[in-house]
Amino acid sequence: MSRYSSNRFAPDTTALVVVDVQNDFCSPDGVIGSRGVDMTAAVEMVPRLVALTEKARAAGVTVVYIQTTHDETVDSDVWNARGGHADFGLPVPAPNCVTGTWGAEFYGVEPKEGDRVVNKHRYSAFAGTDLDLVLRTAGVESLLLTGVATNVCVESTLRDGLFLDYNVALIEDCSATYDPAHQAATVENVDKYFGAVATSDEVSASWSKSPQLA
Repeated sequence: MSRYSSNRFAPDTTALVVVDVQNDFCSPDGVIGSRGVDMTAAVEMVPRLVALTEKARAAGVTVVYIQTTHDETVDSDVWNARGGHADFGLPVPAPNCVTGTWGAEFYGVEPKEGDRVVNKHRYSAFAGTDLDLVLRTAGVESLLLTGVATNVCVESTLRDGLFLDYNVALIEDCSATYDPAHQAATVENVDKYFGAVATSDEVSASWSKSPQLA
């Protein structure tokens, strides 16, 4: 993030957005893990993310948790067939993060007093939610994106954030996906086209240099 001034991600106008850190997306016992997917990157990322949320709160940064839920009231035929399953006569995969289940609960992270929680039903946390209103009400101008999966929900949210005129940054050591190549591709894509790429140490160091805390 050295290309950007510390003011761009100043604590009083920045939100740390934690995307989909939930059992079905992170735990080896969740829906994704039960399909034989290696969950190591997600599991190892969570402690770093928890440490960053603690530093964010201490600096006065707004922390927003995004929580995916799925059920028959929000999962349309188009959504269920997005992988072409209906077209090819294949069964739709078991849904993840079903409303009210263990799989939809947070994994290793916990919203604290003053944090915000926004529920979503599509990849982007801005799609059909009040996230933009929550952020504008808090005076947020810049977003630090973390969570899972980097190449799907995190990137989708980051792109939409930019299109809504937020400064956006991907925190690469506090985001994870299930394939190192996908992680690397998203980091390169974001850095080249959409926003900043930074580490948790870089952003927390920038907060200590912010005029508000100087």
